[in-house]
Amino acid sequence: MHDPIPSGPNWNPVNDPEPIPAEPTAHEAAAPVPVEEPMTAAEVCSHCQAPRAAEAGFCAECGYIFAADVPGPATTVVPDALVAGRYRLTELIGERGGVARFRGEDVGAGDPFPVVVVRQSAPEPAPPVTSSKTDEPPTSAFDFDLPASTEQATEELPSPAAAGPWPGVAWEQAVLLRAAHLSLPRLIDSFTVGGFVYLVEEVPPGTPLWDAWDGDEVTHRDRFGWLVQLAEALDRLHAAGAIMEGLRPEMVVVSPSGMCILADLAGLLPHPLPGDVPLRGDFSTAPELLLNPTEADARADLYAFGALVYALVMGRELSELDFTLTGMPKAFLEREPDANPFLARLLGKTFVREPDDRFPTHDGADIDPTGFRELVAALNACRRNLDRVKIDVAGWSTVGIARLGNEDAVVVHHVSEGRLDDSDEAALILLADGMGGMESGELAAAMALQTLRQCLLAGPPFAASLPSTPVTDDLLKPSEPAQLPAGGSSEPLAVLPPPLPVHADTEAPERTTDALAERVRAALVEANRQVFEAAHAHPDARGMGCTAEVVLVDGRTAILGHVGDSRVYRMRRGKLGQVTRDQTVVARLVELGQLTESEAETHPRRSELQQAIGGRPDIYPEVYSVALAPGDWLLVCSDGLSNQVPGEAIQAVLREARNAERAARRLVNLTLAEGALDNVTVAVVRVS
Repeated sequence: MHDPIPSGPNWNPVNDPEPIPAEPTAHEAAAPVPVEEPMTAAEVCSHCQAPRAAEAGFCAECGYIFAADVPGPATTVVPDALVAGRYRLTELIGERGGVARFRGEDVGAGDPFPVVVVRQSAPEPAPPVTSSKTDEPPTSAFDFDLPASTEQATEELPSPAAAGPWPGVAWEQAVLLRAAHLSLPRLIDSFTVGGFVYLVEEVPPGTPLWDAWDGDEVTHRDRFGWLVQLAEALDRLHAAGAIMEGLRPEMVVVSPSGMCILADLAGLLPHPLPGDVPLRGDFSTAPELLLNPTEADARADLYAFGALVYALVMGRELSELDFTLTGMPKAFLEREPDANPFLARLLGKTFVREPDDRFPTHDGADIDPTGFRELVAALNACRRNLDRVKIDVAGWSTVGIARLGNEDAVVVHHVSEGRLDDSDEAALILLADGMGGMESGELAAAMALQTLRQCLLAGPPFAASLPSTPVTDDLLKPSEPAQLPAGGSSEPLAVLPPPLPVHADTEAPERTTDALAERVRAALVEANRQVFEAAHAHPDARGMGCTAEVVLVDGRTAILGHVGDSRVYRMRRGKLGQVTRDQTVVARLVELGQLTESEAETHPRRSELQQAIGGRPDIYPEVYSVALAPGDWLLVCSDGLSNQVPGEAIQAVLREARNAERAARRLVNLTLAEGALDNVTVAVVRVS
């Protein structure tokens, strides 16, 4: 039995919780009842779930850029038969606008080698044109007339617009012909057969950029040299009327000759872009290509280039974690606040969302509105500077506990320069341990270090000489022989002027490892001559001499010159190792296997030198080249430290020290705490 229908003057359908609907009319009964359906994923923003307006390129709420529609799977079938009797197609790479790209092999020219084959349906043949000319031999698609002046050669090349619309085989061929850069694939063949037009491009041999970038012997000079080549190739593409949809490391290879080649041209786009260009879009695609393709310009390639560099520096492919929103990368310095400023500027002017925030700068826009001239300059700045290290240097010397005077001496020169697009830094550490009595030993050490300073501060990396100015033997000789004060007293020698700034041209011949090593060797030979002649000219100074250590730090290389039994150590990854070899009789006996290390420590002849500065007319310095890396330590010391403190204790001090000054003080104080039976001198270099 149904409940009664509510009625009466006090009944209000609005207040009643369950009003009874009225019976529908015949017309209402026939009309369908609308059903509210949930919004699909395509109708809402995938980032903030706000409603998505039709045809909108980005979310009005959060700015998220919607991905472009990706073309569906290609239906093109890879042909089984050889094309033109020579090319075997093996795999379909992709297809866009009726243009298909295949991987393949060229089997008609000896050993098969890989190629990329681009194919498009041949256009309808044009009606025949009556001509009075006689039959002419067929011409190749690559035959064109060049003007007499080679400076205007590119004006005669076919323009992409004249060759045909994009995408198209003729358009791509015209772009590559006009660009004509060694960092772009080489054209092999072009022909029409079986109703299709074909273009064959080389697959350049080499190492993928991912692998080449992380090579064991690869330096930043190599890495950014490759990127300079790639940037120049992109600039040539712009001149030829094309840009790239994106750049990823896997699209680039480094040839055995060191050429960086953009091997994948599937993302080649016309410039300017049409409004309806179908884009695939990935993490390296500039956001303006997706939002406003008709307004995009060559600066879109700056974004793609920055994305490639960002991926290489981070050592992995880009992901959503690298973006605040689509097309809005997270700032590089937020992740790497201690990054090299040259690299930080490069990424800060490329991998950013707004085109106006990229290159060119305000001052450079009039010179090159694409920004690629400034990009190349920034890459070259990274190439010159990223291999250079920053150094922290300190030196200390003490007379010790048991001695009256100090026959040791140490000199530290540390210079740093920053100008234009270069940062340069170098250090010179000189250490001597005198012998022959207090006054004679002290004087020998002072003379040796002054001669070494005169020789080594006169040329690169300390003297601001032009790269073309050779360092002659005259620079290694003082204008007048050093004169001892009367009576053999050790009055202060003349004070040298401060060194000139370093010169940043690390490619100069005078700054090669071999050139610096020869200068160090020659300086030690000259120091020996000066001390030897002075000792024989003054009877009171006979028998004087000294050990000598030279450490010249230039970039990531340290050149070491060694005479005697003072030492140079290097600590890498927390492990200390001796670089130099003691030039003593006992050390030689250990090398010959006649003494053990423990026996050598107490041998009565352990301090007897095989050679020293000033001991003989001629010496034969040992010269070493040591590679430096951030985190390394160099320790230069007299035997007052190495004979008193074991290597494990030295290693522990360097591990715990935060800077060179603290390390030097602690090592000297550690020796004093142990009694310091000899003079103690140390110089410490910390590499960062």
